[in-house]
Amino acid sequence: MMSHLRKAWKKRFPEIDQTDSEDGDIVYLDDQEQDELIDSLRNENESINLRYRVAFTIITLIQTPIFLLHPVLKYQGKHLLTILALSSLLVTAFVMHTTPISASLLTAAIAADAANMDLLTPQRQLRFTNSQIIILLNAVLGALIAGIAYMKFSPLMGIDYVWFSPLGSVGAVVLVRGWMREGDVESLEQFRYKYKGA
Repeated sequence: MMSHLRKAWKKRFPEIDQTDSEDGDIVYLDDQEQDELIDSLRNENESINLRYRVAFTIITLIQTPIFLLHPVLKYQGKHLLTILALSSLLVTAFVMHTTPISASLLTAAIAADAANMDLLTPQRQLRFTNSQIIILLNAVLGALIAGIAYMKFSPLMGIDYVWFSPLGSVGAVVLVRGWMREGDVESLEQFRYKYKGA
């Protein structure tokens, strides 16, 4: 994130060198410059996130023809498992492409009011967004599909490993959303400071 911030700084404000001030002091930005920098970073971040969303949605959806063709032919009577796998992949693609990036499940699990720092108070509530609940349930579904496939088709050979792809897709989407969250510009808002320009 810091290297990304430095690049954006040099790109947006090439005329300002951080060593220009006396004794190499830090150059402070006034409110307008802070707004411009944050807006520039936000636009760049949204563009990068859109590319990630499209790419991983396509990667997830590319797997669906395998479930439409192979399992139905090879494992007659296993249509329910195929439907579950297709459902999991479609939900994963939906979550990746449409839902907003929010706090991770771990962060949500320990979230509380900012004023209330006591971990043991009864007022502490778990706050999960809809996308977090969907991701969690989809991960459980992916693990269930993989477990059933392992029990039914063991020993697994060749194409049998396709049943693990819904779980792998959920894991990949969780990782990518985590990376996207780390680059979230909104977190820079808390580092804003008041500085009066000349």
